[in-house]
Amino acid sequence: MADEPLNPDAFYGADGLRYADKSLNSCERDNYYNWFDEQISIYGQKVEYYVNTYSLTDHDAIYGENPTAQFSTPVEIVMMLELSEDSIMLSQFGLESDDDVTAYITISSFKAAFPTAEEPKSGDVFKLSEYGEGRPGERDGKLFEITQRIDQDNTTINPLLGHYAWQIKAKRVDYTFRQGLTAEGGSDQVHDSSTIGGLSSSETKKYTDTVDETSKSDVFDYTSFGDNDDVYGDYY
Repeated sequence: MADEPLNPDAFYGADGLRYADKSLNSCERDNYYNWFDEQISIYGQKVEYYVNTYSLTDHDAIYGENPTAQFSTPVEIVMMLELSEDSIMLSQFGLESDDDVTAYITISSFKAAFPTAEEPKSGDVFKLSEYGEGRPGERDGKLFEITQRIDQDNTTINPLLGHYAWQIKAKRVDYTFRQGLTAEGGSDQVHDSSTIGGLSSSETKKYTDTVDETSKSDVFDYTSFGDNDDVYGDYY
């Protein structure tokens, strides 16, 4: 005997209803959205969020660099944080602090704060400004760089199959000079300065003006590299 076609009602239970049917539970999902927003507002902390303006369309595809990229002026937002501090590792270079944090912010709240960015992304940085207030000495809030942005994790942020919040994972910034970003207060970490690393246009002009015209060929003798040594522009 040929197989009989499956009865579609067999997947719905006795009364033909399915609890996770998204066409029927929009009001319940709205309740969850409001719950997430309320929890983050009540238990969240203020942070300063820096958007990394690195552009895939502007970067050099060969070197994988975007020399003009910088961090935008920080915007203060509220995120709920799960912080793991002082994960100390000992290496041949000394002690390394590998703090990490998991943060939550509703999708609508992030869009309201950053209408052009719309989504958090890897490479963005945020500073725990409120948590860092009142630290002894010259210390202030720690800086964290986003490594992962998640909109689906069914164990935490997607009740009833809805999408309410961003789950953001970040690692403490291993600081080096980047335009628009400053080191943590009271940090003795060795890092590049604005003259070793990226240069602003004013700093570039100030530096090159100090080099005597007659000594340029002696100081920067790149003629041995041929005519293709100015991938990023001439040296002067």
